[in-house]
Amino acid sequence: MKIEYDNNLYKEIANFKINEIVRVTNRKGIMSDIHITNIIKLKWHKLQLLISIGTDRFSKMVLLYREYSSKKVISESTINGKALTSDESREISDYIEIYRTCDCEKHHEVNKIITQRNIWNQFRTIRSLNDHREYKEIEGIQPQYFEIICNILKISGGHGLPLDNYRKY
Repeated sequence: MKIEYDNNLYKEIANFKINEIVRVTNRKGIMSDIHITNIIKLKWHKLQLLISIGTDRFSKMVLLYREYSSKKVISESTINGKALTSDESREISDYIEIYRTCDCEKHHEVNKIITQRNIWNQFRTIRSLNDHREYKEIEGIQPQYFEIICNILKISGGHGLPLDNYRKY
C-alpha cells in the first residue's frame, strides 16, 4: 500500500505528540523496545517493526499516525508489538527524563535521585525493592522495566552485582 506524499499531512504528523512505548519482536524472535515520541523521527527499521503494511516510509508514518490519532485503543492488526499500559509508559518516560536531564551515566544514579527527592510514589508500577547479594531491599525498578529502559537509552546494566531477587511494593 502506497500513500502519495502530502506536505500538509507530513506537517500534521510532525506536530503530533505521542508518548508510547511498544515492545516488538523481529522475524528472528529478537525483542526490542521502541519509544515513540515523534513519528517522523522513527528510522525505517523501527517503522518496519511497527507497521507491516505500507511500501515506503511516508506510507508507514501515515498509517501509524492514523492509528494513534484516531482512537484510544490501538488496533493490534495494524500496529505490531505490544504497547505498555499508560502508567508503565508514563513512569518509564519520567525515569528516562530524569536520566537525561540530570546527565546520568548509569541507571542506579536515577534510583539515587528518586530516593533523594523522595518520589518513588510516582513510580508505583515499575518500582521494586531489589536484592543484590549482600545489599538487600535497595529501591529500584523491576527487571522487565530495567531491560526496556536500557534498550531505549542504549545502555548496559553495568558491572554491578547481579540481581538476586526483587519484590514489588
